[in-house]
Amino acid sequence: MPIDHGYDLFLELTRLLPWFAEEALGGIHPIHGADTGHGELILNRRAKLVVRIAAARVADLSKLSGQAIQLGGNTLEIGAAKARPLTRHTPLFAHCVTTGSEDEVDFTNDIIRLLDELEIDSRFICGKRQTLKTPDGTVSGFSLMLHGLPVEHSLLVQQQGLGKHRKMGCGIFIPHKSITALT
Repeated sequence: MPIDHGYDLFLELTRLLPWFAEEALGGIHPIHGADTGHGELILNRRAKLVVRIAAARVADLSKLSGQAIQLGGNTLEIGAAKARPLTRHTPLFAHCVTTGSEDEVDFTNDIIRLLDELEIDSRFICGKRQTLKTPDGTVSGFSLMLHGLPVEHSLLVQQQGLGKHRKMGCGIFIPHKSITALT
């Protein structure tokens, strides 16, 4: 399947669950696999489709189990659903956060503003530049590590996310072991 599969995955999931497009806090994690070096991923049988959704919608989301989706000309079958709560963990990492800013300095200022709006107390490390295709063209973002978060702020960031394109895999934070590897 394509490495840049966020938009196509969103289209397939909303084909099966039309209500998902309107879910304000709904998010789709990128699917991980082995990079072929040609813009594609090879998936193994343990590849996971992870969708971030409000607890009240878990039963609706479980209707995906057993359904098939098409990505990059391949048919993928969705396995059994398993609900997992958010973790009380810090630091957090997002593979890609998009804010509309292409420049790292402007992006950094956007992140400061977004964290202030959520009243989140955190330090952060801006990482590698990422690009993804959207219906409006290609957009840029950056990987982002939030550290020094109080646990209640960690849960809020996991619930709310940061930036745009959450349904295409952006701005969704997951626990990270430590910042030591990045410093």
